[in-house]
Amino acid sequence: MSDSIFRVHPAINFARVGSSEDYYIAPETAAGELLDEKTGIFGGLPIKKGTEDTFIEAADLRDAEQKPCRQAARFRIYAYDNEQQTYPSNDAGREVKIGDTIGDKVIKDIVWTVHLANKKANNYAISSGPIKGEEGIGAYENNNLPPIRNPKYGDDLALASRRQTLVIDAGPRALSALSNGNETQQFNAATACSYSIPTGQIKAVADYPVSFPEDHFKLFSPLGDITSLGEMTIEAGTGRLIVAGGYGKASGIYDNEGNPPKLKGAIDNDDWFDDTADGSVNAVIVFTDGSSSDVVGGWVVTTDPSYAPQTRNVNSTWDDMYATWIEQLNLQPEIYSDNNYNIDYEAGFDIDVLTIFHGAFLQRWNTNLPSTGVKGHEYLKAIQPTDNPQAKIPNFKSLIRDPNSETDLDTGVKMPLSLGDATKSFLALTTTQYFLLNQWYEGKFVANAPVLGGGERLDKVVMENCLGGRYSPGIELTFIVRDINLYKQYWQGKTGPFRVNEQSLDYTTAQKNTPFLGVGYVPLRTAPVEPGDLCKFMALPWHTDYNSCATHTPDPDPENNNTLYWSWPAQRPVSVFPADRCTYDSERDTWNLGGQLFSVRGDEGHGTHTDYPQQTGRYQCYYDHLINWHKVGFVIQGSQIPAEQGENYGADKFLEISSLYEVDGDNVGVWPASVISGYKTPSDCGPK
Repeated sequence: MSDSIFRVHPAINFARVGSSEDYYIAPETAAGELLDEKTGIFGGLPIKKGTEDTFIEAADLRDAEQKPCRQAARFRIYAYDNEQQTYPSNDAGREVKIGDTIGDKVIKDIVWTVHLANKKANNYAISSGPIKGEEGIGAYENNNLPPIRNPKYGDDLALASRRQTLVIDAGPRALSALSNGNETQQFNAATACSYSIPTGQIKAVADYPVSFPEDHFKLFSPLGDITSLGEMTIEAGTGRLIVAGGYGKASGIYDNEGNPPKLKGAIDNDDWFDDTADGSVNAVIVFTDGSSSDVVGGWVVTTDPSYAPQTRNVNSTWDDMYATWIEQLNLQPEIYSDNNYNIDYEAGFDIDVLTIFHGAFLQRWNTNLPSTGVKGHEYLKAIQPTDNPQAKIPNFKSLIRDPNSETDLDTGVKMPLSLGDATKSFLALTTTQYFLLNQWYEGKFVANAPVLGGGERLDKVVMENCLGGRYSPGIELTFIVRDINLYKQYWQGKTGPFRVNEQSLDYTTAQKNTPFLGVGYVPLRTAPVEPGDLCKFMALPWHTDYNSCATHTPDPDPENNNTLYWSWPAQRPVSVFPADRCTYDSERDTWNLGGQLFSVRGDEGHGTHTDYPQQTGRYQCYYDHLINWHKVGFVIQGSQIPAEQGENYGADKFLEISSLYEVDGDNVGVWPASVISGYKTPSDCGPK
């Protein structure tokens, strides 16, 4: 008999859109982590499809037609012999596959069920709260709610008419691992809905109310109609689940005069849809004796591409989520308990300190830092656990922004050198990051932290590869990761930490013409999470926010500041070094960098040219980026880029490749840049 506990890992994983039918696998190593000192290779690279851990190379980023490939999320199942009582887990667990023996039973099959939806058009607005100046989680405090998107379709998110027409709901799909990669379930209107019952049998849901925008509206679809949210398949030979997402499309609703809608802002655009999505990932294990076992489920999110996958955010989604669990959910009482950090706790140099320094130094490849800034970040990168922290950084307090100091949050030239979260001028480390970094500075640290089990390592890695800190709203997830109501809070025992508080769905109640999904999760409320509830807090469509977030003035802008800062240079590179601009020095057998270009540079439509520094590095019209998003190049390590002279460009460089832009665009000046007044957004900015 088997009393084992089974869990899906990662607890949350990320697929990313691409216009190609082909895909590669999401990274399973952390951006910014030095994997091999000999080769210098850093983590964060996606994995070639059909391989265990072979990193992609330059040629894998686009297909034969030069369309950017999608990034698919890969899920595994781990078995645990004991309930979890601590983090890291007291039981490291092991991955299980078909044919494995668990106790006295043998695994015959794994039956996966995934449900994808997009609720963006039927959600609250992101860019404004009920009180002027409130954004993010603050907009939901004190029983407040922000205004809703698409108010002309009704003033209540719960209205059946809104849920039926504004929610893209592909419904559930189930797939047996015995298909061994020979079957794919599409999340489109033509594929029948299905799900697995606890015995592992797959049941059809003939009356599920699948809904796509073209079912209800006459659409303007410059990239093609949104007819799919992606597909799921089984990885051959392993039984693991692969979920690939949408195609980067966006559609708008024609008005009564037959005009397409304008894209008026970076975040909230009424009458628009996109094909990102999210939803539950569940599984049933079936044994050869006919018995079965349930599995603690996971979640998948489909989001924007990551154009610099190896560049770590100084403050990642993991850092925000981890701080929430540390401070509010008693994850590691040896670090934090009774509302206080333990000043005797020893930080881990490799996981708590070096990750911050690597995040800082890597972002030099996506920003236009001056030479002094580059040297400073290189200096931090070189710090070793054997070094005396206070000798290496004698000016710690003036160098690192303190998240507990309101004065520091208004002070620009400190680390991290980036724009702040909603209502904050400048970015800071999380309070947990800052505490651990300060412990190192005070000499309270160990060189190597405890090693996580395989499943928990995956949970952490995928979150480390996503941006944190500046959730306005973000790219992968947003401020909701700081809300304990997003999670299953009672994690000790069978569940484990970081699990989405999933709403149990009874598909036997589905009716053809009645919307199945409700309003679902609302921040600071206790309603469980439904498919579509994570992506709905992101920009609509995602293309507009990506275009916008190059450089900005802080908001709020401190008095006398006239300097521009970056938003998300890890996920959204601002200034890049194209590989084809590098020159080879044969005498030294090395490559010299060429000049920088803006990552987004184009001449179609209104183009990217501007005389105003605060608007550089983006299209001057949101619509132009929507139809040109696929041209953006990727920044990866030079060792993965073949070169005409020598084998590659070298592991010491992170260069842009595969850009389809045919123009250089505006010149990139050295930071800091200053605002020039007088800029106005084009008044007629949209499709004709």
